[in-house]
Amino acid sequence: MRLLLLLVFVALAMPGRAATPVADSLRQRLASAPPDTTRVQLLLGLCNESEMSSAAERLRYGRAGLALARHLGHERGELACLAALAGVALQQQDYLTASRYYQEVARRAERQPWAARQAVQAWVGLGRVAAQQEQFAQADRFFRQAQAGMRRYAATPSEIAMGQNNLAMLYAGWMRAGGAVPDSVPRLQEHYARAGLRLYQKQASKNGLATLYNIMGVVHESAGRLDSALYCHQQALRLHQRAGNAYGEAQSWLSVGSVYGKQGRWAQAAPFLQTGLAQARRLQAPGIIVQGYESWADYLAATGRGLEAFQLARLQQHLLDSLQTSEQREALARLQVQFDTERQRNRVRALSQQARQQRQYLLLTTAVLGVTVLGLLVAGVLGWRLRRSRALLARQNEELTTTRAEQDRLYALVAHDLRSPVVAFSGLADLMTRYIERQDTARLAGLGGRVRQAAQSLRALLDNLLGWALSQRGELVPVIERVGVEKLLAEVAGLYQSAAEAAGVQLQLSPGAAGYARADENMLRTIVRNLVSNALQATPAGGSITLGATAEQDAVEIRVTDTGPGISPERIPQLLSGEVGPRSAEAPASTGLGLRLSVLFTRVLGGRLALQSAPGQGTTAVLTLQAATPAPVADAAHAPSATTGALIPTTGAGAVPTA
Repeated sequence: MRLLLLLVFVALAMPGRAATPVADSLRQRLASAPPDTTRVQLLLGLCNESEMSSAAERLRYGRAGLALARHLGHERGELACLAALAGVALQQQDYLTASRYYQEVARRAERQPWAARQAVQAWVGLGRVAAQQEQFAQADRFFRQAQAGMRRYAATPSEIAMGQNNLAMLYAGWMRAGGAVPDSVPRLQEHYARAGLRLYQKQASKNGLATLYNIMGVVHESAGRLDSALYCHQQALRLHQRAGNAYGEAQSWLSVGSVYGKQGRWAQAAPFLQTGLAQARRLQAPGIIVQGYESWADYLAATGRGLEAFQLARLQQHLLDSLQTSEQREALARLQVQFDTERQRNRVRALSQQARQQRQYLLLTTAVLGVTVLGLLVAGVLGWRLRRSRALLARQNEELTTTRAEQDRLYALVAHDLRSPVVAFSGLADLMTRYIERQDTARLAGLGGRVRQAAQSLRALLDNLLGWALSQRGELVPVIERVGVEKLLAEVAGLYQSAAEAAGVQLQLSPGAAGYARADENMLRTIVRNLVSNALQATPAGGSITLGATAEQDAVEIRVTDTGPGISPERIPQLLSGEVGPRSAEAPASTGLGLRLSVLFTRVLGGRLALQSAPGQGTTAVLTLQAATPAPVADAAHAPSATTGALIPTTGAGAVPTA
């Protein structure tokens, strides 16, 4: 269901089912065609034929047509083959290859007045790729650029309706994804959906109407109006069948079955799900197969076949990860940055060339008219503007380089810190499967604590990531107040008490921990929580962690001491500076984003964070903050008492809010 609306883009892009004799006729004509532009058109037709035996065969014909067009210098055929290859790659969810082809079409078509239609096709394809990656603002820019391109030539009503349909689907997906959605999006979605519906009804376009019914079905389904959603998906299925759109038909089979399942009518859902999944496999459409696996897993779980559902869900997640890996997303982001940078450079070159032409014209006018002073003045103004443009571009490139470097460092930190809980969940899932197969309920029941521990670790990492994102966006505003250090330490210790017991580590509060600090309570809690988490991961079983605090006249020191392996002195400055470097064997398991966020929060609070450690002697993290005024008597009466050298009992604290 999560992929349904975005998969509509792919189904809409595919042509209807063509009869098998058409493909056979193209092959027969190709066998006798000479190596000229006619052969290029035949190869292009076979690449666009959606009912070929496999996508690999279509790609083979498209690449052969592209090679022949380049050999002949046939630029129109070359652009058409590039667009066709991009469409096949988009259908197979190979977004990186599709983006490369579409970007090449866009670059070359912009330079040719006759290629306006190919440029529009490229912008539409890039918009669909961006929508698949949930880059909705970027997709909106591409689709609107395509609409502007349509106005430069006599676009057909079908093309105009397609553009309106693209925007309607984009805005529907934007609303479903949640997050920060512009206020105009719901109104625009309804406007473009109605406009596309009117045009498709006038043309009797079954593909267009089917796609709009799919959109309305998704919207009704998300609003809980299942009967309306079922009607819309059934209408879409009927229209896709009439139009011969195999991809849209497979998607609609699965959508109807999914709605039946949500209504609890699994007996009626099963044949629809089986038919849709079989057709998606026959078409080799990974994105639709992922949707089919998800719906069929729900059916298996609802009919009491939980183990089969679990195995299918793992298969579905594996296929989804193969389609949407972080490497692919990063490669797409790099490709998009390169494309935007190249387009900016082309604009600068065009402006430079235009400026040179204007300067020559002014010099010629000056020589003819004899107004030398006026000509030099105009040339100087143009030169100043050009230098300012170049300086502005240089600053933008420098900012872009800095942003990319910071992004790469953040990726490295997040990838390292998220690896441990993800690996833990994977191991626990394997253990759970093994115990279920052996019917070992005793060991299976004991996995609950370990799952909770891994979930708490993952939640802490996500809280750190959210705090880091807020700080980078400038939305982090501290609220300074008087914070009781003893109470906060007891709360954090209680939060990690169960994890410490599970790891065989003694977590205790040092006697005499007292004082009040001037700080933002949420930020301070996040700092202490990260220090305790790092200490807990670094301390072996049988070790201990001690939380303490001392108050002086102007400052409060909070100490987190562990008996772990310690850190080499030369590594401490690197950790506190936030650099991403190779991790030594004695370093804690996670000293990345959490420690970096702690250093940032400490700087915001006007404090100081230091690490005192040596190999084999444990580590002490010392947080120094400005002291607040002493607590009033009413507050002192309610302050928690220190426990001398004893384990702190669990306080039942919930999730710690992140600043």
